[in-house]
Amino acid sequence: MEITQEVIDAFRLAYPMFPIAQWSDNTVRQSLCEGDAETGGAGWGIYENECHNFKQRGMFLYAAHWLASTYPNGDIPSGGSASGGAKWATSGKSVGDESVSFNTGSLANMPVGDSWIASTAFGQQWLRLRRRSSMGALAV
Repeated sequence: MEITQEVIDAFRLAYPMFPIAQWSDNTVRQSLCEGDAETGGAGWGIYENECHNFKQRGMFLYAAHWLASTYPNGDIPSGGSASGGAKWATSGKSVGDESVSFNTGSLANMPVGDSWIASTAFGQQWLRLRRRSSMGALAV
């Protein structure tokens, strides 16, 4: 689908914590493209600009997660930068000159992709919708 200004505006209305003063329209457009790609299966349905639309909810949640994890401080003005680090719950221990770090908590037993998406509240909500999207036929 084409990510129009109307889609970007609908996203900003639904998620006002991503204002244009901090995240440019181009960055939001990219996050929505990512969200569209991740909600492309038949179980998600067709996008409609309506808050109850399942595809819109999933697409927007994924985009919000992408923004929060990739540009946690925004992308403007040049103070924001992409975060390339993995978001894991980690713990470590040092003995002498050796140290060990390891993944802990509920993220430890998840597949790598799910651990990344579960690292934000938006991603956790998206995972819940993803499970629903694969449950079978949707009633219209």
